[in-house]
Order: sequence, then C-alpha cells, then structure tokens
Amino acid sequence: MPDREFPWKDRSIALVGNASSVWEGAFGPQIDRADCVIRINQGAFIPLRAESTGTRTDALLMSLSGYAWDKAWMYSRARLKAPTVVAMTPRARTFLGIDLKHLIPVYPAQWHAELHEYLGARPSTGAMAIDLLRRTVERVDQISVYGFDFWGSPTTYTGIIKAAPHDPLAEEQFVRGAVAPGRVYQVAPSDG
Repeated sequence: MPDREFPWKDRSIALVGNASSVWEGAFGPQIDRADCVIRINQGAFIPLRAESTGTRTDALLMSLSGYAWDKAWMYSRARLKAPTVVAMTPRARTFLGIDLKHLIPVYPAQWHAELHEYLGARPSTGAMAIDLLRRTVERVDQISVYGFDFWGSPTTYTGIIKAAPHDPLAEEQFVRGAVAPGRVYQVAPSDG
C-alpha cells in the first residue's frame, strides 16, 4: 500500500464516528486540533458543531456501494467535503468495470476478511476505519477516537440504533485494544 494513498502516516488523527452521543460532548476543539480529522460514511454531511463534533473533515472513509452512478454520486458528494476519500466496502469494488483501487485509495479486502474473522461478525465501517488506521500509521498513539459508543446511542444521520449484523461487544474490545490506552473519548449516551 503506497504511503501517498494515506496522508496520515505520521500525523495526529481524530477519527470521528457517528454515535449521536458525540453531540452531547465538548470534544470539538480537541478534534479540530488534530493534524487530520477523519469522518465515517455520512458523518461529514451531518450538521457539524464546533463545540462537540469539530468542523473540519480532511478524510472521509465511506462504504461506496450500488450501481456506478450511485458510487459516482457518493464519491462526488464526499469530495466536496474532504480532499481524501477512501472506499471501505469489501464487495462491489468496481466502477464501470475498473477496480476502485486503481482510482482511489481502498481498504484492502484481505484486511476486511482478517477483521471479519477476528470479530466473528461483519465489521462496521468504524471497525474497518480503526483497522485501516492502525495499519497505516507509524504509532497507534497518533489515533484519537470520538463518537464511538458501540451502538449505545442512535447514529447521527439515521437516528436509529441498528447494531446487526455487527457485534458491539467484539467491536468495542477490538477498538480499545487497537488504539493507545485513554484514546477513546466518549460521552455517556443520554437516556432521553
């Protein structure tokens, strides 16, 4: 995997997930201080708040799926928000017959298979993001994680909690073991 595909190799990273509990926190300034702010799927398209989510997006890790025009629309929309877009989906990895890895950076299918086996369930884009980052940085202490509460609150863009087909406990254990201790910043989801 060429370093040029992943511009965060030696930079501090704020990976921002899509748990709506992130809106209840005050991590925004801390997120925006990172050298590289990375969001997942629709996370760059929600209302970003300076006080809680931060406002920058330097990279977007997306599950690009569907027909060619769907992929083109999702990618075009993503590029309006972030200079780097990485395709995370392990299947449907072609665009008009061309393997996406020849067009944009991708999360390797082999890494997905290894993570799937490790978790014992299909990994979420968030788990794949952690896996991608831990494999492409110089040190895991470069990675700080926000907006991950492992399906304790609805997502910011759907308003629902839908863990299946993922395994929240396995993913939480994986994430906490993959990054440096104390680097998963959480807000307890509210009961309301």
